[in-house]
Amino acid sequence: MKDLSALFKQAQEMQSKMAEVQGELAKKTIEVSTGGGMVKITANGLGETLSVNIDP
Repeated sequence: MKDLSALFKQAQEMQSKMAEVQGELAKKTIEVSTGGGMVKITANGLGETLSVNIDP
């Protein structure tokens, strides 16, 4: 039973660490542009699109 208890504890610690890392990734942003800067896309570290700007 000790091994199972230790396994559950380790899983909880990993889950907590993953939540922490995901929170940090959500704070990071990257901006990519193409077409000579006519199209700019900003996304966060989770791959979520934050903005799309298209200059005519």
